[in-house]
Amino acid sequence: MVFVHGAFIADSAWWWHKVGNLLKMRGIESIPVDLPSCGDNAAQCTLADDVNAVRAAIERADGPVILVGHSYGGIVITEAAADNPKVDHLVYMSAVVPDGTSVLEADFTNPNDVPKFDIRPDGTASEGGTKTGVITALPDKELAEGALKRLTRQAILPFTEVSNGRAWADVPSTFVVCTQDEDIQIDRQRAHAERCGRVVDIPTNHFAHLERPDLVTAVLVNIAEEQLAPTTAAAARATS
Repeated sequence: MVFVHGAFIADSAWWWHKVGNLLKMRGIESIPVDLPSCGDNAAQCTLADDVNAVRAAIERADGPVILVGHSYGGIVITEAAADNPKVDHLVYMSAVVPDGTSVLEADFTNPNDVPKFDIRPDGTASEGGTKTGVITALPDKELAEGALKRLTRQAILPFTEVSNGRAWADVPSTFVVCTQDEDIQIDRQRAHAERCGRVVDIPTNHFAHLERPDLVTAVLVNIAEEQLAPTTAAAARATS
């Protein structure tokens, strides 16, 4: 399983550590990817740079891969999965599911809804404050403090680049709707979810993997078991 974080995020392993630990207890290994477009030195990074980082993780993984993208990570996993036979399933968690659009076009159909990013001359931006508010509201204050320390600057260029990939049409896909999300509103999530084969609702805010890792893990384990079932059945037939 390969985890792809959203925008303005540093230290991917930390953000996914709760879900990763729960999956490991079930015998499922995971790889968290750090996207090059996030960080103080990300100014010249493109969507292709992020996609290549995910493709490298897919190659490192043993066997078939379930790609999990959160928020902006949705557009990255869509591109990374294109024509990649190792990708068995796409999971979009409150994420962008592109269809010939950029992140800004796909996620903000009304120009008035586009966040007021603090953009530097170098082409990086800080988040508009919504994520900070969502994190501050986490009931675990120590966890919230750790998350706030791991918000970082983001290259803006990947937000404007068009994604022509439609891997969600070729690869089994699940959209996880975070029904209490204050960052990506539920109506926008539902619009993205229409492109996926299955939709699962969980009662969380934007960072479900921190707030309710148990619920996220349950969804992922269910998908993993479904993907494993045909292989297990084939192996059983071969030995019978």
